[in-house]
Amino acid sequence: MNSFVLFIMGKKGLSCLEALISFSKNDLKKIVYARDKNVENDYSSEITSLCDKNNISYTNKKDFNYDELNEVDYFIAISWRWMINNDLNKLIVLHDSILPKYRGFNPLVSALINGENEIGVTAIFANKEFDCGDIIDYKKININYPIKIEEAINKISICYQELLIEIIKKIQNKTIQPIKQNEENASYSLWRDEEDYFIDWELDSKTIERTINALGFPYTGAKTTMDNQTIIITEAEAIEDVKIINRTPGKIMFFEQELPVIVCGKGLLKIKEIKSLQNKTLKISKFRTRLK
Repeated sequence: MNSFVLFIMGKKGLSCLEALISFSKNDLKKIVYARDKNVENDYSSEITSLCDKNNISYTNKKDFNYDELNEVDYFIAISWRWMINNDLNKLIVLHDSILPKYRGFNPLVSALINGENEIGVTAIFANKEFDCGDIIDYKKININYPIKIEEAINKISICYQELLIEIIKKIQNKTIQPIKQNEENASYSLWRDEEDYFIDWELDSKTIERTINALGFPYTGAKTTMDNQTIIITEAEAIEDVKIINRTPGKIMFFEQELPVIVCGKGLLKIKEIKSLQNKTLKISKFRTRLK
C-alpha cells in the first residue's frame, strides 16, 4: 500500500477530494488545505466539511508540520500555490494547463483570455525548475466561446478528478512512466495581481470580452474606472466595429437598446451588466462617459 497526502485548494481541489472518496480513500493519510482571500469563495469550508463527514484527517496549511511528509510515499498538490518543503521525488503536481504550454501562474485564466480551444490539466513530478518536471499523464477538453471562468472550472474539474484517479491507479500498480517535456513548445504565464483585474481598453473587443468572462466568479471581476469610481463589468459582448477617425478607447460610441457600446483598441464592446464593488447593479446613462 502507498500512502499519500493531498494539498488542495478551491473548487478543483474539492472536486478531486470528492472523486477520491468515491474511488478509495484507504491510502489517504491527510488533507492539507488553505484559504484564499483573493476569491469570493475559496471552498475551504466545503473541503473541511467533507473531511469531517468522511472521517478524513485534515489541517490548515499554516498549522501543518512538514515532518509528517517523511511518513508517506507521495504527496499530491492540486491548485496549490506555495512551496512544499520536502523530497521532490515524492511530490506530484497537478498543473492547470496542457504542459509545456502555460507554465507558471493562473494558466487557465491566461488560456481563456487568449482564446485557446483546448484546456486541460497535467500531472508532473515536481523539480526545482518552473513547472518543468517530467509528465506523468494529462487530461484535456475542447471548449467553445463565450465561456465564463466558473463554467471552465467546472469542466476542467472533471479532468482533475479523472487524472487524480489515474495517478492513484498508477501508484498502486507501480506503472508510472514519466516523460520529458518538449522545451520547444514551452510557454509561460505571468503572475497576476490587483492591477491585472483592470481592463485595458486599448485591446481588441474580443480579447476584452474573454477577459471579462475569465475574471468573473469565483474571482472578483473585471474592473474599470468611471467618473473616478471603480466598477465591475460582469456581462459584455464584442460587436462589429465601425470606422472611427479619432478612435479613443474607453469612450462610449453610442447606446444600443439602452446598453452602452464602448470603443476598444479594435472593435466595439456592448456592456450588458455593471456592478459596484458592493455588488449593486449600476447603469450608464450619460453619453459623454469615458472608462479608464
